[in-house]
Amino acid sequence: MGKIIKNPEPLEASYVPGYLINRDIEIDSLRKNVVFPVMRGLSSNIFIYGQSGTGKTVTLRFLASMETGCYFHYENAISVGSFKRIVVKILSSLGKQVSEKQPFDSLFMALKRSTSMPIILVVDECLNLVKTDPDGLYNVLRSAELYDLRMGLILASVDNPALHMTSREIRRIGIFNEMKFNKYSTSDLSGILDHRSKESLYDGVIEPEIIDGIASISERSGSARMAIEILQKAAFISEYDNRRTIDMETVRKASAMINPYITESKLMELDQKELLILLSICQILERNIDATMEHITDQIGVNFETRDQPIPDLPLIYRAIRHLESLDIVEGVRESLGRGKGVKKRFFMGDLPVSVLIQKIFEIIE
Repeated sequence: MGKIIKNPEPLEASYVPGYLINRDIEIDSLRKNVVFPVMRGLSSNIFIYGQSGTGKTVTLRFLASMETGCYFHYENAISVGSFKRIVVKILSSLGKQVSEKQPFDSLFMALKRSTSMPIILVVDECLNLVKTDPDGLYNVLRSAELYDLRMGLILASVDNPALHMTSREIRRIGIFNEMKFNKYSTSDLSGILDHRSKESLYDGVIEPEIIDGIASISERSGSARMAIEILQKAAFISEYDNRRTIDMETVRKASAMINPYITESKLMELDQKELLILLSICQILERNIDATMEHITDQIGVNFETRDQPIPDLPLIYRAIRHLESLDIVEGVRESLGRGKGVKKRFFMGDLPVSVLIQKIFEIIE
């Protein structure tokens, strides 16, 4: 190791610390609403949602590391295609190899025989799975009632999964709790960075005002992931340059190396139509300062026809764009056209590098 970093592990966003900063309320709520009821034989489920970097995944992993009375199974939905496949993976982790072709009742009976512990199933980045596998969601959410299985479900995503269900689907799956993870404040981010720096850096390497500077840069996104990544890159730059401390200029260099406003997880939770609509907006913004709805619909027609897909109707396009706005990927501004002439909406990308985003979308689509 050099003169800056004593332990690189806490500089990883995926690192689970021994103490989680500023998420006590969320941890207590998860225990109260899911863990404790399931341990007492009751069915309980929760949807948690919030922007990338607001601590959903690290909170869930921290909770799993602390609770010893349940069998926690964590799954990222991007790597699986159905809820049934997740159940098969739980059985595999318990040493039971079964076929995915078996019906749910057989799989859940096998689960009951494989462990006497209550099960907490955590499904991260779940939005597409919720939309594409409603029957699987129904069986897993209602496992206690349908199959007498002690299992609680925690579904996590950037957007609230309930917003993407029909009223009929919501009535079918029954009662579930919801919890939003809000963006971190500047003081929250300073606390997280201070804790990570003490675990990862040598004493005296970074001053409190530099930590506050990183927190201030990360304030717009409210993302701990972004803040930790800036700290990590600034530490590596300083070590490579044989510096003894991390200064603000190095922090600015580190900040310029990352893109805070778009993450892989946000894109991966978009369905194919939403990705093509976002691609259409990006292609317009490569050539223009802003994009109007007229230009967007024209480009959408080109992209969907090129891929032999039916062109979506206007209500679907509007819903998709509102979803992109809610994720802070697209920014929309309404402008009055004058008395009696209505309103026009223009769309921007803010500070997003559109060319990089287009490349990311193509990589996912293709």
